[in-house]
Amino acid sequence: MAQVKTPRVLHIVKWYPHAADPQNGVFVRKHIYATDSNPLVLGFLNHAGPPEHDGMCTLYGSKNMSTAAKWGAYFAKVKSVQPELIHFHCYAPDLAPLLWFAKRAGIKTVHSEHWSGFLAQHPRPLQGWRKSLARWYMNQCHIVLPVSSVLSDGIKALAPDSRRNIVPNIIDSGVRKDTEKRPCTSICVVADVVLSIKQQDKIFAAFSALPRMQFELHFYGGGPDESTLSQMVKNHSNVFIHGRKSNAEILDLLPQHHALVLYSAYETFGITVLEARQAGLWAIVKSEFGCAPFYDEGCIIVTSDEALHTALEKVRELPRPEAAEFKDLSSHSIGKKLRTIYSKLLYA
Repeated sequence: MAQVKTPRVLHIVKWYPHAADPQNGVFVRKHIYATDSNPLVLGFLNHAGPPEHDGMCTLYGSKNMSTAAKWGAYFAKVKSVQPELIHFHCYAPDLAPLLWFAKRAGIKTVHSEHWSGFLAQHPRPLQGWRKSLARWYMNQCHIVLPVSSVLSDGIKALAPDSRRNIVPNIIDSGVRKDTEKRPCTSICVVADVVLSIKQQDKIFAAFSALPRMQFELHFYGGGPDESTLSQMVKNHSNVFIHGRKSNAEILDLLPQHHALVLYSAYETFGITVLEARQAGLWAIVKSEFGCAPFYDEGCIIVTSDEALHTALEKVRELPRPEAAEFKDLSSHSIGKKLRTIYSKLLYA
């Protein structure tokens, strides 16, 4: 039986877990480790910390790093590992010259995208040279891998000649535990605290009209508006702000709650919805999120603030839903899909 050749893939990342922020880009790391247990990774991350080296992974805090230094690190890594393919993750303008270098050297290129900036409904669309550069980049990659169809549509509108193949986020199965639910009907929100996008203020407004002795609301996540949210809820004894938690912590905490709410203005995917369903929670969501193709009967779709309030009130009377399974989104399934894409690009 012929042995399948494993290509040497160099992953270049802009978001990735590091010492100062172990939760940064965890979704990127999951994709990478689904393809290889000892991957080749080069990172240019948006912080000013010292370089980190772990096996074949090198991460630079590139906030104060010169362009020449970035290019030098790139050429040194490419010379060292001699990749057959370079897989870029999460667009940024400084990836464009690295893509050009790779193509000039005859190296195949793949790009995975998660960024909401390519969505049609994003309030600050790319303009001018930034838009032109992003269009060139997406059109020049051998293949672009958006995490959802809505993101793919946004990239297509920007770069009609781009070649795209949807590769969703990974939903870790974890270990299911029989966790005791909290005594009140417990609602949780897992999202960065950016009120203009994630709309925790609207969730709180809908929730605050519910009976205090029967419901409680838990916010998980950090962000620029965390202090504003704290001030907003300070007089409500049944509302709790927990700050940022790791993905592993969230997966452990979810089963304590009865429902999760994600009421963002937009979501390229919305991974917490599916993690909540896998934990056996109701998920109160909008229909246009990137993960919508995976919704099941445990998802309650709302279209207005009034519908959100009604759904929150309704959860108390609903029986516990069956936990969902997302086998097609497992690390094994997504890893197999990525390796197939690599093989077709290199050996077909």
